[in-house]
Amino acid sequence: MASSATGSRRSELGTQLPLLHQRPSLTDSTTKRRTNLRYLTMDTQRVQLLSTIFVSMVVGCLVASCFISVERDPTVDFTKGDFLHRVRQEDDILASCTDAGLVRNKERPSGKVKWFLGGPDPEVRLESLPGPRSINDFPKNWDWRNYSGTGLSLTTAVMNQMLPRPCGSCWAFATVSSLSDRIRIAHYKKYGHAGPEVVLSPQVLLDCGMRSFGSCSGGDPRYAHKWIYENGIVDVTCNPYIASHPSWFAVGESCEETQCRTCSSDGVCRVLKNARKYHISEFGTLNATTPEEFEIEAMNEIYHRGPIVASMYSHSKEYVNYRGGYILRDSKKYPGTTHVVSLVGWGTTDEGLKYWIVRNSDGMNWGESGFFYAERGTNIYNMESHGAWAVPII
Repeated sequence: MASSATGSRRSELGTQLPLLHQRPSLTDSTTKRRTNLRYLTMDTQRVQLLSTIFVSMVVGCLVASCFISVERDPTVDFTKGDFLHRVRQEDDILASCTDAGLVRNKERPSGKVKWFLGGPDPEVRLESLPGPRSINDFPKNWDWRNYSGTGLSLTTAVMNQMLPRPCGSCWAFATVSSLSDRIRIAHYKKYGHAGPEVVLSPQVLLDCGMRSFGSCSGGDPRYAHKWIYENGIVDVTCNPYIASHPSWFAVGESCEETQCRTCSSDGVCRVLKNARKYHISEFGTLNATTPEEFEIEAMNEIYHRGPIVASMYSHSKEYVNYRGGYILRDSKKYPGTTHVVSLVGWGTTDEGLKYWIVRNSDGMNWGESGFFYAERGTNIYNMESHGAWAVPII
């Protein structure tokens, strides 16, 4: 009886479950083997399909989270309406600015060396520096990280433009790093001590420059200086770096008025209207037409007022693979400039090799604690082509 009841229950279950395939006769061994093979093939195909979908989703998420794609608007509309430039896509881009371990922007075919946006140099000059006759008028070695050999560093911290995501913002980092250094230097000269370290916000330049002088696709330090001259700029604690362009202030409020803000976890931000802004009294570029003139003018600016901004070509194998401890020397000629850095000093070896001390914006783990050394006086990587500076108000 028990056996009969069990068989009856099995028969009922068999009629209740959906039969996707006709159930073969257990007495037909050939049919059974063929059916099992068919099931196995279908299961294998399902596993392969699911695996492909899963891998595609994972790769897609990783790529989306690590990289951003920014299309450059060929029309650059300056905020004050005073300037309008059309930037051709084949022109040299001043700031490809990605980590040396990643691929920088594609090399531009143009051989012209010029600033990112072209056009006339904006500047406000109040007084001229003493005019040196030759490089012999300066110390053989000068490094603002070790002021006059005293061990006192008057430079600010090395920052990383690649965190939290890749962004072509080297132009912003070089601009604020050099100006932050100059604030520290001017404070020391005026009061006899360095005072608290002020690090200006590169994010402000990304926020306010995206329709005018720069973005994650590159930018122009000259017009960044012009904007700071007109609006002032807050420090990094007011507007931390996020390596992208926020849009919350785009409606109803101007970027100039919303530099400093505090945001809650739900994305609601509150503007701090009375935050301290740092201003500049004058700004300009080096009036150099040859590497020799650049060397003297750059040394003059650096020696008297602090680090300057310079552009360079960054696609060379030697630079990309730089690990520190030596001076970059490269006699090859390269097209244009693709990166922006700051020159903080210079030196000369016992053998007479001249070099620049250069700060990058790829963090402390790049190069020699974020710095590198490049031969001076040879226009290596077109580094002695363009220089920009600004004077802070203390």
